[in-house]
Amino acid sequence: MEGERLDLVYRVLDLQLVDVDGRRCGKVDDVELSGEPLRATALLSGTGTFPDRLPRRLLPRLARRLVGRFVLGGNLVRIPWEDIDEIGATVRLRRKAVDLGLGQGDDELAPVIGRLLLARREGP
Repeated sequence: MEGERLDLVYRVLDLQLVDVDGRRCGKVDDVELSGEPLRATALLSGTGTFPDRLPRRLLPRLARRLVGRFVLGGNLVRIPWEDIDEIGATVRLRRKAVDLGLGQGDDELAPVIGRLLLARREGP
């Protein structure tokens, strides 16, 4: 992808992240830009990006107080641009989700969801 130009707003934000094993492991919430000329250096995923999208000063602090730090700022994963394999209908990664720190919420909730599905199948 070196040297490619990409309209990041329309092409990358909110795309599903898929690791090297085909596991869906989050979505793109923001793009890190740096350097001169400005270049995309990483994708950011997690609720930690949300407060920075709000107007400066009052709203990010107010949002954290109302909803809490776990939801707003409790997790943020930085995916270096070098770990991106392909951008298409999804963002395909070159590494496993666990190696990048992605999909941890899914892993924590899997046993609970499994029990709920089992209880539903067994019926009342």
